[in-house]
Amino acid sequence: RSRRRRRSTVDPGGGQRRGPPRRRDDRRRHVGRQGRPRRPSRSGTASVGHLAPARRASDRLTAARKPSVIPAPAGATLDDDRPRFHLTPPSGWMNDPNGMAFLDGRLHVFFQFEPDRPRWGRMHWGHASSTDLVSWDHLPIALEPDEHGPDRQGCWSGCLIHDDDGRPIIFYTGVARDRGVRRATICTATSDADLIDWTKSEAGPVIGRAPPGIRPDRFRDPFVWRDGDGWAMIVGAGTNKARGAVVLYRSDDLTTWRYAGPFLTTDDVVSARLDIPIDDIDSPCWECPQLVRLPGIDVLIVSVVDRAPRIRPAHVVAFTGHVEGDRFAIDGAERLGLGPDFYAPATLTAPDGRRMLMGWIPEDPPAKGSTRTWAGALTLPRVLSVDADGRLRIALAEETRQASGPPSKLPDARIEDGERWARTFDDQHFDIRLTIVPEGAASIRFDLAGDAGRVAEIRFDPRDRQLTVARTGRVMVAGRDPHGTKVLPKTADGALHLRLIMDGSILELVADDRVTATARLPDVGGDGRVISCTPIGGACRLTSIELRAFGGRIPDVAPA
Repeated sequence: RSRRRRRSTVDPGGGQRRGPPRRRDDRRRHVGRQGRPRRPSRSGTASVGHLAPARRASDRLTAARKPSVIPAPAGATLDDDRPRFHLTPPSGWMNDPNGMAFLDGRLHVFFQFEPDRPRWGRMHWGHASSTDLVSWDHLPIALEPDEHGPDRQGCWSGCLIHDDDGRPIIFYTGVARDRGVRRATICTATSDADLIDWTKSEAGPVIGRAPPGIRPDRFRDPFVWRDGDGWAMIVGAGTNKARGAVVLYRSDDLTTWRYAGPFLTTDDVVSARLDIPIDDIDSPCWECPQLVRLPGIDVLIVSVVDRAPRIRPAHVVAFTGHVEGDRFAIDGAERLGLGPDFYAPATLTAPDGRRMLMGWIPEDPPAKGSTRTWAGALTLPRVLSVDADGRLRIALAEETRQASGPPSKLPDARIEDGERWARTFDDQHFDIRLTIVPEGAASIRFDLAGDAGRVAEIRFDPRDRQLTVARTGRVMVAGRDPHGTKVLPKTADGALHLRLIMDGSILELVADDRVTATARLPDVGGDGRVISCTPIGGACRLTSIELRAFGGRIPDVAPA
């Protein structure tokens, strides 16, 4: 039957090979290991369902609008660590978000996915969608490795765009071992408008090797956008001298790409003498580049990996400046987000023009002997903007406020120097908002605790408006910096406005609607949480305290 294409909202642009569209019956069948048909995702939680395995081709458009789901597997909701309103894998391993698009009132999110075990491995592209940005339906796997293809060791990160005719295309990193060397290429796959069925290009990679000076195993994560009359692509890279870089390609038709040179390098940042510690940018590879065009400013986002003891995710840096020809001219740099657990964000433009992003919340795989069948989560959707002074600000999307329901108000409190205000919440999933008014305190500390003891600390120093978020106790995650510190702009009254979201093992924080922080707190234990506040060197007041719940009951609160 005829199909009317529905153009989804995504930014920048989109792309696909030129030429006549294929008929439905001309398409290759998607196959997985040993020629098996691609399988749907297999399990879920109360807010993480999965598609029924049998669907007719004629049902696909309806399914794209309102995916059919089946109940979560028995026991899924008993996992104390499992978030209720963050996107998690139904089972297996999740990492980087890879592409996002709005379609028929749903946000579609693709992500790195290992479906067979809760550990990083031979990566696939998972796929989920949501109408409210806090409850998610899992859709069939979009991409999986081909046994003899250029992606036989994994379909790694990339982006989703649309060409000028509205046809979706995925650009992704294909990884294969060649003569003992793991090499990366840039591959493509296309879909019809519902984003469900994806067909890899039979012509092979659009970029078959890393450019000169770039290691073949540190060339990944394409990001494509419409640039004037043509198309531009940036790719994360590591040089032969073990330094991070972003390289640029250009194309007239999304098929043939020419190398345009380095877009931004570590040496460029060092030469600019920016007010950012060298350790924040020093890396053997910059990953997952994203270019965001905001009013009056361009933002280049890269994810930085650690050098030692082994290469692994570290943090995210935002470079501000402008695209000038084939280079990115920088005039500022800062860490994007606080806390130890925010990495590899992907961006898109919402239908109303907001620049939204979601990032991966890294974690270690479950310990040997663990019965946990999943690992990884994505942050709640955030919005990136610039204030009147040209400073970046990042806050949670307004939809997360609407989804959390009406508030229960708690009484204001004045806390003297050295006293401790503490409250017990009899649940692990809640949203609390409050204002901290310093009254002489030199430092104000918030602690979050469970049965495992104190697991996270939030410290605010009013005089210099420095905010620090750190993991504490036995939930330290090996190999990652447990701290994040940010200096906030001054306000007229000196108050700090906080929003803390506790969702199982995930803590997300928003300060003054301009700075976000994320921490993964596994194995905290217990059925509830304790939040306490202690001012040092003076007093403080807590005002406008509001407690909300996402989809469940508001927790009971008692003095601790």
